[in-house]
Amino acid sequence: MHAVRSITFSAIIVATAAFGSAPAFAETYPSRPITMIAPYPPGASTDFIARVLRGPMSDALGQPIVVENRPGAGGTVGTNMVAAAPPDGYTLLITVNAPITMNKYFQKSYSLDPKTAFAPITNAASVVLALAVNASVPVKTVPELIAYAKQNPGKLSFGSAGIGSAHHIAGELLNLKAGINILHVPYRGGGPAIQDLIAGHVPIAFGTTPAVLPHAKAGSIRIIALAESKRDPDMPDVPTIAETVPGVVTATWIGIFAPAGTPQAIVDKLNKAAVDALKQPNIIAQLKLQGAVAIGSTPAELGQLVSDEFDSWGKIMPSLGILPE
Repeated sequence: MHAVRSITFSAIIVATAAFGSAPAFAETYPSRPITMIAPYPPGASTDFIARVLRGPMSDALGQPIVVENRPGAGGTVGTNMVAAAPPDGYTLLITVNAPITMNKYFQKSYSLDPKTAFAPITNAASVVLALAVNASVPVKTVPELIAYAKQNPGKLSFGSAGIGSAHHIAGELLNLKAGINILHVPYRGGGPAIQDLIAGHVPIAFGTTPAVLPHAKAGSIRIIALAESKRDPDMPDVPTIAETVPGVVTATWIGIFAPAGTPQAIVDKLNKAAVDALKQPNIIAQLKLQGAVAIGSTPAELGQLVSDEFDSWGKIMPSLGILPE
């Protein structure tokens, strides 16, 4: 009887200590550098936005934020790394929505449940997805591109940030709804796809505005349309694809996540640091210069966005006829 009491009493002490340690841990967080994983190569919108935010977030948190690019499998490699990391706030994910809300429909090996694998922190920004062509391609509008594709069946290709990316989906929607066949060429991220577009290795590519705008301004590529529901106020002369081909629309946002199980106090601290940074005029200006719009949502709002979008794509994907690989 005494032994049983002793064990029970010890268990209560351990449980109480563990319960009491979580708030204390959150109070001292962070006590060392934080790693922010961008699951695409340098040059992608995730990489750009991560590097814009790390300065003010580091200042607010009192610890450096180290950005690491971990590309592969359309963003799944880096995404899996964060999902498997300790839920202590020291490994974060900054990504476009595709690895979270789309990749499960394209990759047989995708084992995560996007709704439960992460602790949402904030929807940091939205970016516009553009349809661009190499400057040597003789088209300047979507109707001209469709006509050119029909005149050259099986000869054209488009680059994307990878299988299951918003870039990929936009291209497949264009193929389906316009009745054309432009071959998909997946890359390990938006940056490499645009580099090959510039070099002429692919004649067409979809890319986020941070990836394409500098090169469009330099004249090496030409933006002919946006894969958005309406025109961008900052690019009023650039039409949407949907103006010619209704339904070719995707939405691209950049979210920050922690592994599931991260204490709420840490999530809240990270959310405040990110949202405060996204309110700074110089940060807003830096993002806008590259075609990104600062948002800064609550964790709950990002969580709801993930859930709604994941379910929505589940209804749309079968119509594209793409089977998981």
